[in-house]
Amino acid sequence: KEMQDVQNALQCYSRAIQINPAFADAHSNLASIHKDSGNIPEAIASYRTALRLKPDFPDAYCNLAHCLQIVCDWTDYEARMKKLVNIVAEQLEKNRLPSVHPHHSMLYPLSHSFRKAIAGRHAALCLEKIQVLHKPSYKYVKELAPGNRLRIGYVSSDFGNHPTSHLMQSIPGLHNRDTVEIFCYALSPDDNTTFRSKIARESEHFIDLSHIPCNGKAADKINSDGIHILVNMNGYTKGARNEIFALRPAPIQVRNKFC
Repeated sequence: KEMQDVQNALQCYSRAIQINPAFADAHSNLASIHKDSGNIPEAIASYRTALRLKPDFPDAYCNLAHCLQIVCDWTDYEARMKKLVNIVAEQLEKNRLPSVHPHHSMLYPLSHSFRKAIAGRHAALCLEKIQVLHKPSYKYVKELAPGNRLRIGYVSSDFGNHPTSHLMQSIPGLHNRDTVEIFCYALSPDDNTTFRSKIARESEHFIDLSHIPCNGKAADKINSDGIHILVNMNGYTKGARNEIFALRPAPIQVRNKFC
């Protein structure tokens, strides 16, 4: 699943359930595959099975709540939200990874401090993941040399038929090339849409990082391009590779307001 091999992940989870039908984690993982694939009714059924087998299962409960929001099922909504908030409060108090995703936290009656804490814990997870790479910190030139252009890099998995591209597809081509050099780094393969082709055509440099699955090597590529300002177009949305940003391949890193 981590390698985006959905079909094999589906087979593995299904086989695990065949071996042990009472394996709640396998049912929950299977549900997550269905959810990510857009099969929401199947996801709901599997999450409910997981909860029936293991009633105290925070991840399954919060993911089920998210799926019910997607299909506009408001049955017992207030009680569901109260339990979800209590789950998050307990997890944050015990310094555990919250079962609510940072992007989804905006959908629930959580305080802003809770939302910030959720994002912070997921950011800490990114830092933990990159520790295994044992990469030294990048070094940067402190000042832009006279006559050199400012290099700005946009990183996104949504350079295609996606709301991000619908909103920003003209931006790469609108920069003043006398003073700015634009790099767009795609985290997803070409979907052969006009949105993708427009961004690729109007960017001075368009690099497909989907062929570089190692976040360390992807960060090396960005750093070798000498990017001064790196823009995270994903934030905590599907397809994001925030571990690249955790490695800090550019001296200034920002996140756009759309994510």
